[in-house]
Amino acid sequence: MSNRAEKLPKKFISRLEGQLSEEDIIAFKEAFDEFAPVSYRTNPFKPAEIDFSDITPVPWCDEAHYIAKRPSFAKDPLIFAGAYYVQEASSMFLWQALKQHAPLEKDIKVLDLCAAPGGKSTLINSLITEKSLLVANEVVDKRATPLIDNLVRWGNPNTIVTANYSDSFTQLREYFDVIVADAPCSGEGMFRKDPKTIDAWSPMLINSCSDVQKEIVDYIPKSLKAGGLFIYSTCTFSPQENEERLEQILDSEEFEPLEIDLDPSWGITKIEVEKNGVKATGYRFIFHKTTGEGLFLTAFIKKGEPSRHQKFSVSPKKMKQVFMLRKRESEEMRKWLENGNDFDFYEEEDEIYAIPKNLVQDFKMLFVTQTVRHQGIKMGRLNKKNNQLIPDHELAVSNIIASNIPSTEVEYRDAIDYLKKQDMSIKTIQGVKGWALIKFKGLVLGWVKVLPNRLNNYYPTEHRLVKNV
Repeated sequence: MSNRAEKLPKKFISRLEGQLSEEDIIAFKEAFDEFAPVSYRTNPFKPAEIDFSDITPVPWCDEAHYIAKRPSFAKDPLIFAGAYYVQEASSMFLWQALKQHAPLEKDIKVLDLCAAPGGKSTLINSLITEKSLLVANEVVDKRATPLIDNLVRWGNPNTIVTANYSDSFTQLREYFDVIVADAPCSGEGMFRKDPKTIDAWSPMLINSCSDVQKEIVDYIPKSLKAGGLFIYSTCTFSPQENEERLEQILDSEEFEPLEIDLDPSWGITKIEVEKNGVKATGYRFIFHKTTGEGLFLTAFIKKGEPSRHQKFSVSPKKMKQVFMLRKRESEEMRKWLENGNDFDFYEEEDEIYAIPKNLVQDFKMLFVTQTVRHQGIKMGRLNKKNNQLIPDHELAVSNIIASNIPSTEVEYRDAIDYLKKQDMSIKTIQGVKGWALIKFKGLVLGWVKVLPNRLNNYYPTEHRLVKNV
């Protein structure tokens, strides 16, 4: 047994010995002593030249790669621009489930129920159409901040971030086409990557997580359309959190199980559960067989025919109380966008947000039924004296900003200094006065304001690079 494997809880190993063969247990412990692989997924909306050496494809996700040696991501300005997301490879198997079973060619509504820190949400956002809606939900306050930050870097306006427990979405009956629930779990699949999860593990934690998972599975059918796709996953090996959830879903008799086509070389283990004469399949990633951390994922389709009339428990009168920006101010906002006529605008506490016109009614519906943390793209604030926009960082790094906004390309050292909110070597931008964008390798890092003798750095203080680079 390796030194690291010796730290695994005895009760965990005892249970795992009942799940795996003796040969697999030995291989599991040997693999546990290895370093967790590092992987990233590129942003299709922000193509860039990413300079990582010795990369190999993640076979189940078209836009992902492994990196042989973990680099210092803080040294790369492109990660701040949203060019890629560092994500554990196994969790990107969601890509296959969606590609094989979601109607991605259509404009759909997707709920990522347990969304933080944003890996799954940015993956989903990469696959859906621009007129689709992604609701990224996270109930834990401190986890919601990185979720919003990562979606902001991804740059798309068709996302709304909410903070609700699963029962709250039952107000939106048969609303979503796809629901993804990467449920809170005991985290056994993260033992190798994050030793803190070992210290937090206990049979009581499994029981607690299992109770939460049961509630999620109970409430999901109400807000999912008939014919809709339900994907359930965890990052644990516990049968109480995986196989028992398969049984629960089958017991409900509201879903039909789906198969996900696999390449045998991926090393994914199929787990079959039978209930009431129906078999369902779960897909398990385990250290010694797959190049990634622990994962369990399963997919179902909701039985029945989609209704022509969705059943929302929403008062039209309440929706009318969500006021959008007036025409005059809206015209000022549209000047900053590449396709400004495709957007309406919502103001909250003096902050103005761009909402795609085709999603305004959905936004209002979510606003009056759910706790909304963030919506669309934050444009900034209006200067009350001259009615002009003071642009926000979100607008700068978005994929909807107008292409005629002044900008300048900087070299690596200036890019790092900009991200640190320090003085750059450049002191002006020829022919420009006022707001301008700083770019690195063609991607926007943020705003500067060009004054007669200097550039004022408007990179957000809360995001500034603090590491010594």
